[in-house]
Amino acid sequence: MKQVILFLIVLAFSSCDRSVEERRPNFIIIYTDDQQFMGAGVNGNPVILTPNMDSLSQRGLRFTNAHVAFSLCSPSRAALLTGRYGSQNGVLGLGSTLRPGEKVLSQYLKEEGYYTGLSGKWHIKPGPEKLGFDFYNYFFSNGTYYGRRVITERDTLYPSNHIDEYGVDQSITFLQEATRSGKPFFLFHCPQTPHMNGELVWDAKENTKILYDVDEMPVPQNRLDDLTGKPPYLQKVRNRMQAKVYGYPDENAIQVHTRDYYSVITELDGFLGKLFETISDLELWENTYLVFMSDNGWMLGDHGFTSKVLPYQVSTHVPFFIVGPDIKPGVTKALVSNLDIVPTLLELADINVPEIVHGESLKPLLNDREGEVRSHFIYEGLGSYGSSHYNLTVIDGDYRYIVTYTDSTLNEVEFTELYHYKLDAQELSNEASNPEYQEMVKRFDQQIVAHKNKILEQDQIL
Repeated sequence: MKQVILFLIVLAFSSCDRSVEERRPNFIIIYTDDQQFMGAGVNGNPVILTPNMDSLSQRGLRFTNAHVAFSLCSPSRAALLTGRYGSQNGVLGLGSTLRPGEKVLSQYLKEEGYYTGLSGKWHIKPGPEKLGFDFYNYFFSNGTYYGRRVITERDTLYPSNHIDEYGVDQSITFLQEATRSGKPFFLFHCPQTPHMNGELVWDAKENTKILYDVDEMPVPQNRLDDLTGKPPYLQKVRNRMQAKVYGYPDENAIQVHTRDYYSVITELDGFLGKLFETISDLELWENTYLVFMSDNGWMLGDHGFTSKVLPYQVSTHVPFFIVGPDIKPGVTKALVSNLDIVPTLLELADINVPEIVHGESLKPLLNDREGEVRSHFIYEGLGSYGSSHYNLTVIDGDYRYIVTYTDSTLNEVEFTELYHYKLDAQELSNEASNPEYQEMVKRFDQQIVAHKNKILEQDQIL
């Protein structure tokens, strides 16, 4: 009799566990590469052709004030996966290694019974096979769009088709396997585009490029910025020198580049459309959250620059939307970041969020368009890619306060900048020394000190 009772108790608990697992939502993160905020039509760009992204984003919550913790491939990916700043997770440069003991989203979810998959770009160390991914098809860093070296659980391949088309096919295979498994799943889908290929060009097909008229391509209003009021080193930073190689700030050179950039995004949109269709065909939307974001923005002649890294608006500002169960379509101006993905998904899965996570859960915003999770955000420009100087930047709704330092100790200030976006959307007028803004500057300085004390100078035990 005791054995029967014990069996029934075990069975009850097992059934309870299974019901909890069944209720847990699935997660898909699409993390594009170098897609600026205006790299999607739904964000107010009437020229670019992104019908699939636009249509899907309008089914969920779109964030118009989303920024990354550091605008560079590897640090941005590490920040998303750990929910922690690069100063603490150890990834501040391209291909950097996570600090020993760091835990990533796939590991958190796998421990709770999730089937986990990665498809596409990987740009940190160690590899996904050591970070909780059951399924993976990945290429490391950046390179050509065709004939790319891909590592899978079983083999090394060189697909002949576009690497992002191949990636979508592999993600579809993962979704099919995950559906058959009956487990909740997490898919991290990482295209390379719109990052340039290995030859530093956007080589979309000609039948895609002809969809765009070069003369209709937008040109940044601040393309002729002489950098007055900005740190002197910017005159020779890689962003400026490479831009000159491209022919910037010549208007036609920027327009040709913009046409090419938009074209590869349009091709990416077509590939993703197939993935979105599969999610519908497999009837996954009822219990699946899809997060769409980019690892950083991209400057197309803004301030006469190319690329990213620098702490200006077009570099840090990215497209971001979430589609999922019970999320009503809408738009929010809440200030959010890629650090927020880990705590958001863990909370949606009813998993405790570790105290060491720096991001904020966005769950309260999913049905509260007027809510907010923070008053300001600190951008950690602590890598030196392209000879950029170390900086900490306060992003505060209508303002951006940039403090540039002489070296990595962050003890000596080299330069300060303050931009008021309601009056100066082009970031041309530095108000840091304007007497009218000194109370504002004082407040921002205090916020930077608080960040140093809370994040940079604390030995955060993992």
